[in-house]
Amino acid sequence: MERLIEFANSKGHLLRGMLHGPDNSGSPRPPGVVLLHGFTGDRMESHWLFVKCSRALARAGIASLRFDFFGSGESDGEFREASLDTEAADAYDAAAFLRREGKIDPDRMGVIGLSLGGAIAALVAEPLRARALVLWSAIAHLPLMRRFADSFARPLNDGSEDAEYGGHRVSHKFLEGADRLDPLAGVAAFTGPTLIVHPERDEHLPLTHPADYFRRLAPRSRSG
Repeated sequence: MERLIEFANSKGHLLRGMLHGPDNSGSPRPPGVVLLHGFTGDRMESHWLFVKCSRALARAGIASLRFDFFGSGESDGEFREASLDTEAADAYDAAAFLRREGKIDPDRMGVIGLSLGGAIAALVAEPLRARALVLWSAIAHLPLMRRFADSFARPLNDGSEDAEYGGHRVSHKFLEGADRLDPLAGVAAFTGPTLIVHPERDEHLPLTHPADYFRRLAPRSRSG
């Protein structure tokens, strides 16, 4: 079962996404997963990574919600209005929606985050009482985003401090929380099972990022 959905975030903006139900009816209250996309991404992600992931989860009897953050994809707002704080808030709202409307076991919900979405996932997993966490090519150090922006974004030179990246107008306010939000502290506080997935030759993030996450895992989460 795949169903287009929309729900209001804490600011009253509509966020849009896709709710995937398990392919089997083995459990009336299956576990569920919230998927958090990356910087300037959307609920599909490159090469349909999130679509493939949600469908694989469905075959395994797990429900999932993949959605567009505020200002991304088909959700309300413009990307220049988004920030790290709005994305973290959206993650909380998405988890609440999945628990409320996804017909899942509310005590068996996990979080998957890709790239910047991985950093957001690390921040929210413990407050959300998630049962499991997946960090997929996740950024460990948010201040790195500033250097990334300086290297790859193009200043607009229109009197603002905004820049253009991949066709998106990125506000200088997007990174206001970079020095305040600490994904590594978030993953250290999370005591549930944690899976770290990172390609050996990531285009942007060196292997120091997953290594730093692994070192900060709570003892109960550490394996291998």
